[in-house]
Amino acid sequence: MRTVQIPSMLKDLVSSAIQSADGITFTRLDACPYCGGPVKGHDMRRKRFATLRNKNGKQAIHVFVKRYHCEQCGKLCYAESPFYPDTRLGIPIVDLCNALIEKHSYHHAARILAALEIVVDRGTLRNYAQRTFPPPNVIEMYGVPIPISILNMNELSFRGNENSSIPGAELFGASGLPPAARAFLYSMRGSGKRNQRNK
Repeated sequence: MRTVQIPSMLKDLVSSAIQSADGITFTRLDACPYCGGPVKGHDMRRKRFATLRNKNGKQAIHVFVKRYHCEQCGKLCYAESPFYPDTRLGIPIVDLCNALIEKHSYHHAARILAALEIVVDRGTLRNYAQRTFPPPNVIEMYGVPIPISILNMNELSFRGNENSSIPGAELFGASGLPPAARAFLYSMRGSGKRNQRNK
């Protein structure tokens, strides 16, 4: 695969933002997202937020999300967390993928992600292109569309110190998804297709 040159400053900014999510716990859920009923704590699940690749190999970034049992409809549901429905990567990573495939072919988008040391395969990019997500707010940095959600995470990581972590609720907000967006997230099941120039 032909490499893409990315300035080290941009690579470090994105990497530090993503690493700041490692180990964060998400526990807030006020009511069942399906029926609005009361919920009771069930268990805690570890979810992969992203995978980075550096000189030491792959580094998995995980967050912990509490699961609840609805006392009214009986369904299991997750606390508010920075994941779109039915995705296995955090919202900032999905936003970055979608911003890249809006402008580039799957192959070139994958090369940019690799240059940023983010592990995402072309099949995942193709899958995201077949779905409907909220359009990410981005800022162009060195010709790369960087989602605001990643920049917000980076700002939060600098706000704390090395002995503290970002509270889950703050990271949820930094991802551009305040709690009011919860109902939208749980109901969103799009299947719209993008322009197939990426084939």
